[in-house]
Amino acid sequence: MNFIFLNIIVNIKRQLQKYINSKFQEQNLKSSEIFLIEFLYKFGNKTQIELSHIMECNKSHIHRIVNKLITKNLIEYTENYCDCSKKQILTLSENGKKLGFEINDTINKWHDTLFQNISKEELDITENVLNTLLNTANKLNMENKK
Repeated sequence: MNFIFLNIIVNIKRQLQKYINSKFQEQNLKSSEIFLIEFLYKFGNKTQIELSHIMECNKSHIHRIVNKLITKNLIEYTENYCDCSKKQILTLSENGKKLGFEINDTINKWHDTLFQNISKEELDITENVLNTLLNTANKLNMENKK
């Protein structure tokens, strides 16, 4: 039963990725690029290292996504305050801000549709259960590193 429960969560994420990929197919963006744009749109400028920690991706994966988005003129570095590109602040370009708005709107509509038949109480319980699972998983991984 536990495997089925976790498999459902993974499949919901995959469905969101498919949905997002289909909505932004014309822009030739992958879901990882789309989510990075949306993250910067919602939470503001970050360094590559901050993005790596927050999005729980390895640094080289974030670096590849950043380079693709810079090439597509969707994100850019702000003023250099050191020589290391991984310490420079990434920000959305004007094109990135427009796309970020579209992405955020699309994801919000998907969430609204997904949750339309679920009560606030059910959502609160689900959020608590998922946070408990995440905290336990984090603890297990921390103990495993020791």
